[in-house]
Amino acid sequence: MPQSQDPFYAGLGQAVRIGTELLAALIVGGGLGWAVDTYLLETGPWGLVLGLILGAAAGVRNAYRMAQRWPQ
Repeated sequence: MPQSQDPFYAGLGQAVRIGTELLAALIVGGGLGWAVDTYLLETGPWGLVLGLILGAAAGVRNAYRMAQRWPQ
């Protein structure tokens, strides 16, 4: 499918992609933290909290990198 030439739709698609990347990073980080808490270490909520923090950091990093590649 060819990319849209309309800047509004191109920007909207980029925003949706960045939002999806942020959400996916949070879900993966939280899921891994929950799995560590539940099955490996039984440390209470700390694995989940750490996983969410690391997921948020990874999501923001990916969003920043994608924004840097967006043409001016």
